[in-house]
Amino acid sequence: MPPYKEVPSLQSSTLKVVAYLLRRLCCDCDLTTEDIQPVIDHLQIHLPPQIQAFVCRTLLQDTNKIVFPELLNQKYLMVCTQLHAEYIWINDSQNVVSLLAEQDGSSVRTLKMIGSHSKLDFDMETNMYEFQQQVQLGGLYQFLRTLSNLTTLKCSQMCNNFMLEIISKSCPHLKDISIEMCTEVDDRGVFYLAGHLPTSDTYSRIRRGAKIPSKSVCTKLKRVNFDYTMACTASAVMLLHLCPLIEELNVTPDVKIEDVFTTLHGSDPERYSEVTTRYSLKVIRTYMELDENELALIVRTCPNLEDVTLRCNGVERKDRNLLANLLSLRIVTLNVMNCNTLALLWYLNQKGNHLLNLAIQHLTIAPVNLTFTRTHLQNVIRTCPRLQKFTLKLTNSPMQPDLPYSSFGSQMLYFQSLSHLMLEGAAITHEDLSVLVSKCKHLTELHILIHNLDMLDDQVLYNLLDSGGLQNLQTLFLYRPMLTLAGLKKLLEKCVHLHTLGTSFFLGHREERS
Repeated sequence: MPPYKEVPSLQSSTLKVVAYLLRRLCCDCDLTTEDIQPVIDHLQIHLPPQIQAFVCRTLLQDTNKIVFPELLNQKYLMVCTQLHAEYIWINDSQNVVSLLAEQDGSSVRTLKMIGSHSKLDFDMETNMYEFQQQVQLGGLYQFLRTLSNLTTLKCSQMCNNFMLEIISKSCPHLKDISIEMCTEVDDRGVFYLAGHLPTSDTYSRIRRGAKIPSKSVCTKLKRVNFDYTMACTASAVMLLHLCPLIEELNVTPDVKIEDVFTTLHGSDPERYSEVTTRYSLKVIRTYMELDENELALIVRTCPNLEDVTLRCNGVERKDRNLLANLLSLRIVTLNVMNCNTLALLWYLNQKGNHLLNLAIQHLTIAPVNLTFTRTHLQNVIRTCPRLQKFTLKLTNSPMQPDLPYSSFGSQMLYFQSLSHLMLEGAAITHEDLSVLVSKCKHLTELHILIHNLDMLDDQVLYNLLDSGGLQNLQTLFLYRPMLTLAGLKKLLEKCVHLHTLGTSFFLGHREERS
């Protein structure tokens, strides 16, 4: 039977019509902000604040579907800021600065800003450049000062240190901040956010266990991202020390996480036992090889870690010693790169039953010690019965058919709890794909980006569809499959929940398809 579709209420249907009409007014080039103000005044009188926020949320969702940046204009922002919108999206702020200076953002919980540096002159002297930014973005700065209830800030290509200084004084409820591709943000801006500008003796005081007070109102930070900014090791150190609730921290990829912890506690392994500081971090991602002693310090000071990404050495003894540090943690997400397969299976035999997400990545053509076989796959399935997301990335290397699947007999194992599966770079057979997919009744997302996808023809697809493993599929990405139009039609008929297919086109909901 086709999935049951809930009938929308009269209220929600009516409010969606209101949002649609507002969007049309915002897109009408003949209307000015003065023309639309009476409409806003009318809605403020006749709709309570919660309903006004619902209309704005629907308006933004419609805008997202169209993905036209020009819709995020002055009229859109005026509507949302005056109708108690909880989510505001500013695109290219210089075009709306004059409007923002007059708006109150006290209702905003989530602010997303996307800008372009193309209009700024980077050849000016620093002082003149900063002065010009103050003049050009003054209205935006004034708006930021009103965000007293902001909890989430996402900004790309338009943040600077002065904005972070304003946020550090204005947003006491901020929990999630993501600043990306902003070259005007460096350590100084992050120091404002953390609430302390370090002096020459700050780090020695931290190692001695001194408690340094923070002057920032952002005391509830949990997730912090400064990817592709100029923020470096010092930023991570001060954030960890001054913001005790941070669970996820990411700075530029050039910063090694081990350098952050050795700055905090020193680099002498013999003194690690003296370290008593504990952090709230739940996520650690390292993309360079870690020394086992450095990882031991991280684990000792971050007992709540549950999401770990490690780049290993590939040698069984070294990788086993590295993974041994994780045995005291309750890891639910593990991403290992270039990990020796025997060392990984040794860890999974002890802790695999806790894992919900596992990624195995070979970043280079796999030598013998990184070979992944059918037997290894069976062991992963056996040791990780609760696994929901599995990524297997074997760069230009096939999954070795060391044994025929028939040899496993009644002991043959299949994934059954997977909701997400990604196969990348590897060469697999239709038998491998059957083991990975055919029993996954909860599978909603499948990515097969392998080099021999010509093995996925109509007949293989029909067998997978008949197994029932794809019945709840919602998203499917394939790299050059050998499917005919008949195979594609069968896929759409059987996978009634499928809404995203391929990498370049979108399928609507089933009731909208012909």
